[in-house]
Amino acid sequence: MAATVLRLRFALLRNTLRAEPWRLVLLVVGVLWALLALPSVLSGAVWLSGQGVDVAHDVLVVAGTLLAVGWAVVPVVLPSLDDSLDVRRFATSGVPPHRLVPGLLLASLLGVPTAFTAMVCLAPVIVWGGPGTRPALVVAAVLAPVLAATCVVTSRVATGAVARALGARRAREAGLVLALVGVLALVAVVAGVGRLGLEGALERVPAVAEVLGWTPLAAGWAAPAALAAGDVPGAVGRGAVAVGSLAAAVLAWTRLMRLAVVRPPAQHGALRRRTDGVLPVVARVARGRWGGPGGVAATAVALRSLRSWTADPRYAAALLGSVAAPVLIVVLVATVVDTPAALPLGLAPFVAGSIGWGRHDDVAYDGSAFWLHVAARVPGWSDRLGRAVGVLVWAVPLVVVVGVGGALVAGRADLAAASVGAGLGVLGAGLGVSAVTSAALVYPVPAAGGDPYAAPPGSVGASLVAQLVSSVATAVVCAPVLVAYAFAVWRDARLGWVALAVGAVVGGAALACGVVLGGRVLDRGAVRLLTRLRS
Repeated sequence: MAATVLRLRFALLRNTLRAEPWRLVLLVVGVLWALLALPSVLSGAVWLSGQGVDVAHDVLVVAGTLLAVGWAVVPVVLPSLDDSLDVRRFATSGVPPHRLVPGLLLASLLGVPTAFTAMVCLAPVIVWGGPGTRPALVVAAVLAPVLAATCVVTSRVATGAVARALGARRAREAGLVLALVGVLALVAVVAGVGRLGLEGALERVPAVAEVLGWTPLAAGWAAPAALAAGDVPGAVGRGAVAVGSLAAAVLAWTRLMRLAVVRPPAQHGALRRRTDGVLPVVARVARGRWGGPGGVAATAVALRSLRSWTADPRYAAALLGSVAAPVLIVVLVATVVDTPAALPLGLAPFVAGSIGWGRHDDVAYDGSAFWLHVAARVPGWSDRLGRAVGVLVWAVPLVVVVGVGGALVAGRADLAAASVGAGLGVLGAGLGVSAVTSAALVYPVPAAGGDPYAAPPGSVGASLVAQLVSSVATAVVCAPVLVAYAFAVWRDARLGWVALAVGAVVGGAALACGVVLGGRVLDRGAVRLLTRLRS
């Protein structure tokens, strides 16, 4: 069965590269990147081979932990998995999911990221290749495939579990709350590391590495070091933890695949019905103030948008990525700069930019349901305004909280106004640009009820164009806001109120212009846009 799945994978890959030249370009770029990064990995391994066992242990454990965490987190916050071999596609074949696991695992290993990860997992072989550490070399070589396979399976388990959790309303809401709490805790940890300083943080690395060496994240990286240090029972124990963790991850993956086949998440029906709560009250107030058919249509679109953010797993995944991805960027930057305390101040603009920019494919998420807008002759500006309001209702409070919280974590409460102003300005600019691009540049997205972490076939080239255009346009529009914010942070904190005013004015103006321009684009090409949407 594994050979059949592999042949199918190769056939799909060959046909995809023929149909989508962009994928071939990305493949070549990825291979070049891996080849350019490989000398750095090799030189680092050679340098570690000349260090003491303790130093090599600490570096390898920390690096292995970051690699495992990256494979578990990055696919969740940056959905891009290929769903061409989704296990649900094999539902009608009658093959039990556990028989598909070997083939799907081998197929998952075919890719540039996995190949580069495999090379990184072989680095301990070089580190322990000295004359006095040959037994550790053998252990490292045996555990290298285990480490690589663990990374891949962990990513599949993480995305499968999160996708399934997002399909259940209570689990989705609880998961989002826990994710936000985790984000705030992570920011606090980064700020604490910044207060300790580089020397203080390095002093705590050995103790942290010792604990991590017994966890599934880095046990396989620590086992050869324990053997090199003469701790045979410790090496055996850590090796058993590494192998057992892979076995547990495979069992969890198999369980998730079985559930996906026999009990897929509900896509409609009674499990999705719920009372509207405060939404009818909001609708009556909005209709009374806006008035007219256009206002009523905008209200309906806004309410449907709000419903999507709480009921559609794809929107929940986008929200999770919009908050978690900026935090990951902040954490990574904090490890290489000398002023990590200033990074929480930039969290609000990061989060706001991620939220606003992420709506550049908002219409695509409607799929063929967009025909309701076309058939009802919804004015373009009503559609654009309704979608923007559906985001602003929850995004503005979130940006304000993140801006104030980031300033407090950084110990610069005097810059809270600047942080909030930058966040609001970037949010308005991003939503304004997205109001235009989502009507002009459409590409395939996961269908309703599908895996929110899958990349549909045919989306690579169009998505690159749409994302690049949206990114450049957003950066240009929000440039005045960022300049005012930079002056407040680096020159005079009293300019923070100026940054707040500039952010509110520029963000509001950009959003208004985006609603008008995007509405005109939608009015002219609504029918053509409908034909391009995925059903």
